Amino acid sequence: MKPLLANLGFVLQFAGFFVLIPIIAAFYLNETEALIPLLTTSISLLVTGFLLNALCERKVLSFKNSCLLLCLVFLILPLFTSIPCQYLNPLKISNPAEKFTVCYFESVSTSTTTGLTLMKNVSLSKSLILYRSVIQWVGGIGLIFILLSFFYPADFADRISKLIDIERITEKIKKSFVIVVLIYAILTGIFISIFFFLGYDIIDSTSLVLSTIVTGSLPVQTIPDSFLLKIFLMVVMIIGATNFWVVYRIFNLKMKKTFTREFEVFILLILIATLFVFTFSNLDLFSSLFHVVSTSSTTGISYVDFNKIASPSLVQPLKIIFIALMFIGGCSFSTAGGIKVKRIIILFKSIPILIKRELTKKSEKIVYEGKEIEDSELMEHFLTVILSVFLIFISAFIFTFYGFSFEDSIFETLSAFSTAGVSIGITSLSLSLELKWLLIILMIVGRIEIFTLLIGMSRVKED
Repeated sequence: MKPLLANLGFVLQFAGFFVLIPIIAAFYLNETEALIPLLTTSISLLVTGFLLNALCERKVLSFKNSCLLLCLVFLILPLFTSIPCQYLNPLKISNPAEKFTVCYFESVSTSTTTGLTLMKNVSLSKSLILYRSVIQWVGGIGLIFILLSFFYPADFADRISKLIDIERITEKIKKSFVIVVLIYAILTGIFISIFFFLGYDIIDSTSLVLSTIVTGSLPVQTIPDSFLLKIFLMVVMIIGATNFWVVYRIFNLKMKKTFTREFEVFILLILIATLFVFTFSNLDLFSSLFHVVSTSSTTGISYVDFNKIASPSLVQPLKIIFIALMFIGGCSFSTAGGIKVKRIIILFKSIPILIKRELTKKSEKIVYEGKEIEDSELMEHFLTVILSVFLIFISAFIFTFYGFSFEDSIFETLSAFSTAGVSIGITSLSLSLELKWLLIILMIVGRIEIFTLLIGMSRVKED
């Protein structure tokens, strides 16, 4: 247990260090009201992390404990990052249980890059919006990539990479992580500059890019009605949801064999869904494309009401399209949520081969992108899909007991599970406490993936 706590302490220290960014912004903008809770958050994270590191011996974790560490990170980190909400209480909630739940909900939604919010129509200072973006970035890419790049041995990084479906770019996994961090940092700087020149100030530009590049969303920030800005937002969303192999090859101008089958299917799904939405909704072609990209990438930035995008007879079919997009999600080896396009391709490709095996009794191999898919890996893909569907349906069924339609319940619970963050209005302050906690669970499980949770909680001893 001590090595687990020591590693958790290092994660908390890492997060505390990055909270210094919005603290500097608060000083620069003279937002004194935000300074105290932000300083308290940073100090709490740094001190707690230091104590855990000092009192516990940090060792390389086993695969099972690595899974458990990821689970604990997304359970415990939001306790600290909810401090500004608890301190400022922007919704003026007097009930302690309700206040804690709402603030923890917001923090889980932020750290998992989901973007669902109970704080609709609440005005936050720029430093707090930047704070939310930084926490989204930390939860989306920072915890995984930077930590493993610089502070953990290669064998630990290799085990974690299997959990989150990260492929090697170079022969050494740690070098792969470093390359990921550097390219994401360069891309972040480029798009911050672009948004700055489009009229956003430097703080807003940084908030928007940090959030969007990890396929998160900023529901408390109004997106200007700028055609050019929305174009670049879609580019950032697609980058965040694209397999990093594609981004890496484009970045290095290695255009030969750049686009994988997964990326081609991802783009094809976006185009087909856009045509459907444009044809059957009252949205123009550009708005249809924007919201399909936002949903497919599980970013969740939206400026339309999903309950009013078409005539009453067509609203439900359109919702089903968005439900399918959220369920599939983005590409593997990306910050997007959902089942992932790669998994869907493998499953569809395996069905005729498995039928042929059964009929001919010949063991034909299942190959994806030149790599053989082992039966154990295929079984894991199948079980992930089945268990995810089961969890979403059970959750939606629970929502129906509170007066919501089954279709709307599926939409909202899947939005939480896929970390998409789009909402049809169910997620609100009036939602009962138990349903808020159900959405919290879905966001965490969806972020770490269901098999990571099962392995971490398993009582089976490792060899």
